[in-house]
Amino acid sequence: MPKTAPTIDWLDPGPEASERRLILTSWGLVGVFALLGLFWGLPSAAAVAAAGALAALNVEGLARLVGIVTARTPARGSLLAVLGVGLRYLLLGLALFVILSVWRANVIAVSIGLSVPVAAIFLEWGLSSMREFGSDSDDET
Repeated sequence: MPKTAPTIDWLDPGPEASERRLILTSWGLVGVFALLGLFWGLPSAAAVAAAGALAALNVEGLARLVGIVTARTPARGSLLAVLGVGLRYLLLGLALFVILSVWRANVIAVSIGLSVPVAAIFLEWGLSSMREFGSDSDDET
């Protein structure tokens, strides 16, 4: 039987669903912010997209790292976690160096791209609050 991708219940308050929503929202906001960056030209949009992709990949790496650390096999997980953190920070530094020094990208555009996960977290908090307040108002009627 073929393996199917897990579906996302956008109303599920659980941590796994919230993590998936955060990752998907981050990637969606990369596209939105890059499109908004087109107002300042194609180089700015490319800088926003590159930094946003870097930030979204960082969030995915962090989610996988948390999964490894909280796995049932702590001996293997802890070694992989240490290697994962070191590799992740090495790649983040190298990628930011290339984006800023080699490509000579606009620092403001890169900063906007790097803020994608923060915007996704605020969006998740806002939607969670709206769901919570919506369920409270339904209970009162």
